[in-house]
Amino acid sequence: MFRKLPALFRLYRADVLLLSFLAFFAGRLLGKNEFSQLFIVQSLFVALFPYNFVYTLNSITDVVEDSANKPWRPLPSGIITRRDAVLWLLFLAFGSIAGTVILFEGVEKFLVFAVLLLGVAYSLPPFVLKKRGLLACLITGCGMAYPMIVAGGKGFLPCSLSLLLHVLGVTALKDLSDAEGDILAGRKHRLSLGKTCALSAFFMLLSSVGFLLSPQKIAVILPVSSLLLLSSRFFFGKESFSRKIYARVILLTGIAAVAAVVVLLVFGNCHWS
Repeated sequence: MFRKLPALFRLYRADVLLLSFLAFFAGRLLGKNEFSQLFIVQSLFVALFPYNFVYTLNSITDVVEDSANKPWRPLPSGIITRRDAVLWLLFLAFGSIAGTVILFEGVEKFLVFAVLLLGVAYSLPPFVLKKRGLLACLITGCGMAYPMIVAGGKGFLPCSLSLLLHVLGVTALKDLSDAEGDILAGRKHRLSLGKTCALSAFFMLLSSVGFLLSPQKIAVILPVSSLLLLSSRFFFGKESFSRKIYARVILLTGIAAVAAVVVLLVFGNCHWS
């Protein structure tokens, strides 16, 4: 099993690992205005266990789609078996439950448990929310912003909600690159390219306004940079637009987020202990 760990981790997604860690750590650090080593532990835990569980479960139930969209992934390619994946999923489930009980207190404990419950509802009957069209994109977007909402608390809520709007704009683009597999799986979501981009731009514009009205105004670089990229690629890079735009916007969001956090730490009032 140990030799299969690299393949098992590939059931997860590197971008989600990075963004969920950054979202929780930034929310905790900037929301509390102080640094603690516990913040790093909590951020790593959320990214490596609850979110890993959600995306691993999704990968196990997405074999049909991945066989068309991403045949190189571990399950469609046969690198690991379904039994290997299910055993790994059980390990992540028990690790998520135990870690949540140990690392979190009060309402935060229930908020972290909610990640697991939503992941189950997203991928398994009777709900299978990932087949609910635009609702699936909204849930995915909420999931990406959720770590910051949990970690930042009420005082950081304007920034967290603005991030949520931005991520909704980003995840609206996801289905553009997954069309063939989603059609095979019977998912009902297909918006035209123009409507998808308009919806994405709308959320990004709302996010820009939200960030400008929040104390963390520098974070407006996230939606503004993504909106500029989306517009330029839509009008001047249509040949590869649908296939590449989501990955490019995700990468740019990560870079912009790191830059915004660094600026807030350097010029803010965070206390290091």
